[in-house]
Amino acid sequence: MHQMRIVQLVFLFMLCIPMFSIAQSDGGYAGVKGATEFAIPVSPAFDILGINPSQVTRPCNIRDFKVDWSFRSWRLKPNIAIQAQPVWEILYNRPDLRKYRKASKLMQTLSTLDISVGTIEDDDLTRRLSVAAKINLYRERDPLLSPAAFQNIESTYGEERDAIQSQIDEIKKLKRVNRTHEIRDSLSDVIDDLLNQRDLLDRTQKERIQEVAKDYVQKYWNASYLDFAYGRIYSYQNDSLSNLVLNGEGYAIWMNGCMGLGRKMLLSGIVKYTAINTDLSQSSQMKGIFSMGANFRYGSPRFNFFAEAFYSNSSEDVAFDKSNSALTQVTHFSASYGGDWRISRNVLLSYGVRTNYDDGFEFKNLIPVASVSCMMR
Repeated sequence: MHQMRIVQLVFLFMLCIPMFSIAQSDGGYAGVKGATEFAIPVSPAFDILGINPSQVTRPCNIRDFKVDWSFRSWRLKPNIAIQAQPVWEILYNRPDLRKYRKASKLMQTLSTLDISVGTIEDDDLTRRLSVAAKINLYRERDPLLSPAAFQNIESTYGEERDAIQSQIDEIKKLKRVNRTHEIRDSLSDVIDDLLNQRDLLDRTQKERIQEVAKDYVQKYWNASYLDFAYGRIYSYQNDSLSNLVLNGEGYAIWMNGCMGLGRKMLLSGIVKYTAINTDLSQSSQMKGIFSMGANFRYGSPRFNFFAEAFYSNSSEDVAFDKSNSALTQVTHFSASYGGDWRISRNVLLSYGVRTNYDDGFEFKNLIPVASVSCMMR
């Protein structure tokens, strides 16, 4: 069960990231935690399984911890994925943006590396696990690097907060050298008042940064991006909670990008290679599947609708058999339509209907899919 141990370790690591991020905070407002992402895409861990409403996923940089739920029926199924950016959380998730802005282009690119882990269960009790890593190679807009976006409010906030902190430090020095209880109590009251002022300033700054980021994201919601990703898939027969039997595995590597058209349109594309093996007695018999697709979106940062076409080909037709496609949910042709509704700055509802066709373009089935993505700010 070596693969199970790997997945468990990744899950544990990702669950520890938010706690580490909280522990490193110095009590000030982390200004970068505003809604600075242009979109909330479904995790790559779900993308590799082919269960997203859109198979041509939208590239983006989340800069936070995220949880996804996917629904393909009205039954309650434990289809969940978690996603985080460890480099960003450890090195650059700070109360101000100076360290990130001073970092090299390489480190700024590495900060976009995110890791996601997902698990879904089919109606026949087949459980699939996936682990994926994605990095952003190109982004047309980065709100955190825009000198004009946050410059005014950052400079004012820094001056006001430094002034309050200087008063707190001076009064603490007086309190340490004074032994009179009445005076020490009075100084403690003054410190409490200054701390309340600092907290109020932090909350006000939080609201300012969120408004600036909101305006920036609304203006450039369809900015161009290019992502590169790699992931692993494992399929288990879930006979019981204590007995998981590995019956398939595979991997996928893909690149997808998007380009804005005007103020309301976004064109996305993907190129993907998937290799799967459902006969573990013949480990060298991997079946390769080449896929490509295009997606057209129209709307705004809060509501947008899409239509897409997706094509897959393999040198072995057996790669599209039901037993194999259950691992990655791939068919020769598929067309999807649906949309995204950003319910709030932290929650996105994605929905779609996918129609699948065989190599003769004969209709096979129709699959409704919905997912909820939640930023854990």
